[in-house]
Amino acid sequence: MPDRTGVGAGFIKFNHSMDFFILHISIKTMFMNAIETNNNKKNLQIDFAPMVDLGFLLITFFVFTTELSKPQAFKLNMPDDGLVTQSPVSATITLTLTGNGEINFLEGNENHILAAGKAYLYSKPSIREQLLNKRQRIINQFGTDEQYTVLIQPTTNSSYQELVDVLDEMTITNIKKYVLLSDKPFK
Repeated sequence: MPDRTGVGAGFIKFNHSMDFFILHISIKTMFMNAIETNNNKKNLQIDFAPMVDLGFLLITFFVFTTELSKPQAFKLNMPDDGLVTQSPVSATITLTLTGNGEINFLEGNENHILAAGKAYLYSKPSIREQLLNKRQRIINQFGTDEQYTVLIQPTTNSSYQELVDVLDEMTITNIKKYVLLSDKPFK
């Protein structure tokens, strides 16, 4: 056993080397017992099935409660039955949709052509420029653009999207009177 004589500042003085070996084994055994008692704990197992169910319930809830973007429709004014109004030939332009964004325009009518040409929906020279130039000429001639009338004639080569884009141009350029001439099917 250790001799505690001459102990200073917490040091233990051993008489025999055998006592040191026994002390070493006892300390080692004490630590091993402490480690073994920590290993006796049971492993924790978590069942994630309820968590997955909750996740799918939340996804379902948000899918049904969120509002998808609604398609935006534009207002198309239809004329009343009865009164027929005539526009002056010089205040009329006919747009013939030929497909691929090309538009043939005719100012006046077939009997009295004031100007004719080609414009494009998606490139230059644009149909918007042509419509705005025509409006300015009508205002210069009549003092107002109330008589300004656009006749829109789609063809079988034109698409529905092109017609919608031309109708959008009517709204953008603030043209109040426009008429669809043909009931031919679109591609």
